[in-house]
Amino acid sequence: MKHYIILSVLFFLCLTTHAANDAQQQLKYYQAQVDSAEQEMNMTKMASAYGKIAELCRETPELQDKFAENLYQYGMWSSYAGDYQIAIHALVELLEIPDNPDNKKFKARAYMQLGTTYFFMERWDDALVHYQKALSMATELDDKNGISIAENNIGNVYQKKGNYQQAIEQYQHSLRLQEEIEDRETICNTYYNIGTCYRELAQYEKCLPFFNKALEIAKAIGYVEIQSLSFIELALYYTEAKREFHEAEWRIIEAEQLAENAGLNQVLKEAYLVRSTIEEEQGNFTLALDYYKKYKQLSDTLFNEHSVDKLREYEVRYQTQEKELEIVRQQTEINRQRTLHNIYIGVLVVAGLLLMMLISIARLRTKRNRELKEINATKDKFFSIISHDLKNPAIAQRNALQQLVEKEDLFDAETMSQYHAELLKSADYQVGLLYNLLNWAQVQTGRMPYKPNILDIVEVLRPEIAMIQKMAEVKNIGFNVQLPDNAIITGDRNMLTTAIRNLLTNAVKFTGKDGTITLDISRAGKVYVISISDTGVGMSAGQLQSLFRIDKQQSKAGTAGEQGSGLGLIVSKEFIEKHGSTLHIESVEGEGSRFWFEISVND
Repeated sequence: MKHYIILSVLFFLCLTTHAANDAQQQLKYYQAQVDSAEQEMNMTKMASAYGKIAELCRETPELQDKFAENLYQYGMWSSYAGDYQIAIHALVELLEIPDNPDNKKFKARAYMQLGTTYFFMERWDDALVHYQKALSMATELDDKNGISIAENNIGNVYQKKGNYQQAIEQYQHSLRLQEEIEDRETICNTYYNIGTCYRELAQYEKCLPFFNKALEIAKAIGYVEIQSLSFIELALYYTEAKREFHEAEWRIIEAEQLAENAGLNQVLKEAYLVRSTIEEEQGNFTLALDYYKKYKQLSDTLFNEHSVDKLREYEVRYQTQEKELEIVRQQTEINRQRTLHNIYIGVLVVAGLLLMMLISIARLRTKRNRELKEINATKDKFFSIISHDLKNPAIAQRNALQQLVEKEDLFDAETMSQYHAELLKSADYQVGLLYNLLNWAQVQTGRMPYKPNILDIVEVLRPEIAMIQKMAEVKNIGFNVQLPDNAIITGDRNMLTTAIRNLLTNAVKFTGKDGTITLDISRAGKVYVISISDTGVGMSAGQLQSLFRIDKQQSKAGTAGEQGSGLGLIVSKEFIEKHGSTLHIESVEGEGSRFWFEISVND
């Protein structure tokens, strides 16, 4: 019995030594994968390799002291690779590890990276909470660099939320510490960010010195991206604030050259768009169109490159898993004599991983293909609206005008008046469609910022109500208006006016003679409910499902033959959602429709 115990202990020690040696070999192998991925600048491979190292450290007692560091690296690179849920899971797990002096600095970084991950996901409030926690821990550790980064990131969140004054204060606070530690690259970024905040606030004279300072430092340290971006902002300043196009033009040319030489295609794309605006403001419409085409072409190229890169990432993941699977099989074969039981378990685990991997890849590819089809369909519909809904009325107008010119003596005054009325109606349609196209395009490209102010929505809507009243009278439609004396809210005046005007115009369009339209604004607790209802043609369940999809929109004539593209409703929905609200629809085919949304009271 005694000998058996000694042999068992020796056998256990042999197994432990063998396992430790295996763990060191695996660690070297995965570290080589990290080095390879770093050379390739492949973030997906980096995340995968660090994930394997973290798992190895978790399971190997001798490597426990490396667990926190590698778990942090796994979460960070997963975040940069776009695997946000994996990143969050890893970083939260790191925060749950018991505290010790070595782990504390990685926990501070974990809070920072969680903030960055939520920032990438555009979950601004979650990002702010974690950046503030990172700031608290960095302060506790007296990590000045960490404090500087956290404060700057908090400023970024405020800027994204549209709290520009708060963002400026945060940036200026972080700037003092950045100058103390002489972090010139971050100083350069901060000056640029402050400048963009002042531009968003339309305080052009205040933004100018910050862009100049950012440009000066960027030139000194060779920071090409900020140089190019600063030139773009300065070009906008001289265009919008000063109307000095000569000053704007040489700066935007400099931005283009810098971005093109450095391969900064995202920046170059913005430079093309601003150059198009400058040329258009000067009346150089041919040049403006040329640069807008360059902007669209580069945008499409970048989108396609991103799609290809994603597909390649999925292929790399698949190939990496296949290689790891082969290694597992080889190790299983080498250790076959250990126990048959372990072999069976290994095979089952491998089979399960393979199945999950294949299912995951199939789902990802299916999802990506579906997204690409939807995006292409949206783009095709957009161009269809431009080529069909704009081209055809324009041709019809031209033909009508030609008839008037060539056969003027054949028409009496009444016929001429009818022609003029029809031409005006067609022109009004085209102008409305152009405004909706412009609004939709600006929302999609992020060129229409949300600018809330305190306003009385009742007073703001009075001119729109008068216009809709006239439209309704032409079709002999009753227009009921139920408004309080005032309704004080916080919102973007232009967005809300456009959204409600589109909904009212739509109601007139699809309501027949002797029908009724009702605009109702009423208070319900801490919100105002804004409702537009009609007794028009209504919609089927199928029409409701595709109502806000541009790729499914079909032009539908109104009850008096009015033309339409369906863009007005889509724009209204986008603008209402900018206010944190939701556009609700109730409709019965043949009976009418009701559109309504809520907006917070500003007491």
